[in-house]
Amino acid sequence: MIAQKGTSELIELLSRKSDIRGIPMSGTFELTPMCSMNCRMCYVRMSAEDVEKSGKRLRTVDEWLEIAEELKEKGLLLLLLTGGEPFTYPGFRELYTKLRQMGFVISINSNATLIDDETVAWLKENPPQRINITLYGASDETYMRLCQHPTGHTVVTHAIEALQDAGVNVKLNCSVTPDNVSDLEEIIRYSDERKLILQATSYMFPPLRKDATSIGKNNRFEPEDCAKVEARIRYLQRGREDLLRYCESVEQHCPLEDDATFDCEGDGVRCRAGKSSFWITWDGRMLMCAMMDTPGYDLSEMSPTEAWEKLRRDAKAIRLPKECAACDAKDTCRTCAAMIYTETGTYDKKPQYRCDLMRATPAACRSILKEENENE
Repeated sequence: MIAQKGTSELIELLSRKSDIRGIPMSGTFELTPMCSMNCRMCYVRMSAEDVEKSGKRLRTVDEWLEIAEELKEKGLLLLLLTGGEPFTYPGFRELYTKLRQMGFVISINSNATLIDDETVAWLKENPPQRINITLYGASDETYMRLCQHPTGHTVVTHAIEALQDAGVNVKLNCSVTPDNVSDLEEIIRYSDERKLILQATSYMFPPLRKDATSIGKNNRFEPEDCAKVEARIRYLQRGREDLLRYCESVEQHCPLEDDATFDCEGDGVRCRAGKSSFWITWDGRMLMCAMMDTPGYDLSEMSPTEAWEKLRRDAKAIRLPKECAACDAKDTCRTCAAMIYTETGTYDKKPQYRCDLMRATPAACRSILKEENENE
């Protein structure tokens, strides 16, 4: 644990320096949009037929390696391989092995449905820094309802446990939607029993990259329900006292009223997107992050270095809503550029869903605390 803490602190220090110097220290290779599941809220998933109809193609192993080689010279160190489901990518093992040999610190995002015992044995011999697995439910029925996979829970939990037994570092994620919220307590219980970190959220980004008409829409909760689920997640993972302190903090920092007046400049991008991190899509476009399809640059038209410099310039020019800059709740709300863009279709318009969510948060916290008091 001490070594892990030290490593995290070192990465944070390097990332801050990279932000200042504009070094692309952290990157994501989205190898494919194809997936072994079909989740209702996904922002990227395409079938093989969809890819063919798009007139685009997957990047080859050699193309990814060329990109990696050039960006390594610019400072790329931390590399995430994702999809879709990255294990559906032809040549995944070849690409992963060669990237690892190049010295990158590699993590993998996966739904784990394709991680069988033979794959576990291979990963044991070639371990990533971490594999992030999304656990979508506590039963096969939930996986079928949300992900259209009839045996998802059985397959995924087998993979998780086999990876742990093999000594591979696993972290769990959970996207909580109306289709799996009834499984939330069981999912958290499972992560606790397996002694795994679980990052759960009920906020779902609108999938603009998949559907340009989905601004502000997804298969998700209404803001008030989203706030209540977030409060329950916090209660289950951190306990009563933490939820109470959070509730009191949010009550002290209320969002601006919709008709409030203000006189200030919008903030710049608050996260590392376009400062020290980037995302490259399956069809070869460099983006600031997964959820934002603009600004973006086609790597068939320019080098990765040129695309990065343009992305840095664009990131510096972005100004988020003035309302958010003036809002007393902005540090609690932590609304990012990607949230604003997918909620509104632009970067300088107030994301009403997030405002409504924050306004609903104190009552949601109080409701959860009351329910738990009554159940004791």
